[in-house]
Amino acid sequence: MSTKDRVFSRMFDKGRHGVELKKAEAKLNAKKKIALGLVDNFNYDYSSIEDQGGLLNYLANEWHEEKFEEYRQAWITLNDEYTHNGSTVLRYDDVSSDVDVLNEIKEKAEELGLDATDVYPDWDTHFEALEIMKEDDEQYQRNEMQFRDWS
Repeated sequence: MSTKDRVFSRMFDKGRHGVELKKAEAKLNAKKKIALGLVDNFNYDYSSIEDQGGLLNYLANEWHEEKFEEYRQAWITLNDEYTHNGSTVLRYDDVSSDVDVLNEIKEKAEELGLDATDVYPDWDTHFEALEIMKEDDEQYQRNEMQFRDWS
């Protein structure tokens, strides 16, 4: 039988080739069912993967660069302050001897029967400013320790 005859025989002689055709169709349908069944096994659908992939791309390539630079700049600023006294602010230790001087003024004034403010009019505000500075310096030290412990 020629190739032509075989092709026409398979196309038009269903009785003879029907069983083979049904077997082939069943095999193809089984493959499709398996393939379709596998689609249900995905943990995430394509749209979720696409959305999350876009977010991951942004986080990995843009967001990290921006935030890391902000972090780096903040760390440099904090490190300059706490390691090198970048602001050159006076600390309580620098001025604590003024408390002794104020107390001595008060003591001498009382020996003379005067109030400390009679001898030094800013005595109260000066002393109060030093007390506030002491509290602020203690907070500054806690902040410094927090920075050192964290970094």
